[in-house]
Amino acid sequence: ALFLAGLPESDFQKFAAETPVVTLSAGQILFHQDDPATAFYFILQGWAAMFREGADGDRTAIHLVGPGESFAEAVLAREARYPVSAEAATDLRVARIDTAHFRNLILQSPELALSIIAAVFGKLRRLVSRIEQDQEWSPQRRVAAFLHRICGASDGACRFELPVEQRYIAARLSMTPETLSRALGDLASIGVEAKRRRVVVSDVSRLARFVNHEEA
Repeated sequence: ALFLAGLPESDFQKFAAETPVVTLSAGQILFHQDDPATAFYFILQGWAAMFREGADGDRTAIHLVGPGESFAEAVLAREARYPVSAEAATDLRVARIDTAHFRNLILQSPELALSIIAAVFGKLRRLVSRIEQDQEWSPQRRVAAFLHRICGASDGACRFELPVEQRYIAARLSMTPETLSRALGDLASIGVEAKRRRVVVSDVSRLARFVNHEEA
């Protein structure tokens, strides 16, 4: 995670060696809403879904977190409880970072504290950028950007299954599941075919041009 950049190399290696990696199968719960918040997490592989549970047991999708992203860092600020539940939306590998241990590292390393401040501001900038995208980008363009991230390749065709249920993707992209479904259908005009969770992108470079506003 970016906020570990402030640690000297020897301390970083020691910290990494002491940080457990948790492996979950799709559908397993990482933590429940209102559990004592004892750790935050960095995703090594897979996707995690955040949701809130109502009194009637219904779930409300809150967010979707993917590879290379961290979540629940707010627990560093104070003793707290998790405001949401987290579930392995796919098979999942995460680094579990104990908050008490990490707070001790912060007290011992001013450089680490500065790195955390920088990382928090970086995450805030990305959040602001995402909000701007939600306001300025069409649903089709937001969905195309998400699909392009999954494809990764610069050109050629790409075939994959959506990693999670559409309601979680919709929550990440700040739209309703119905809007997501319509946007996927609209992307057929640029060579995207979506049937349930299976997606075929006939030309990834064309998808990228659409995301970058180089193709209407």
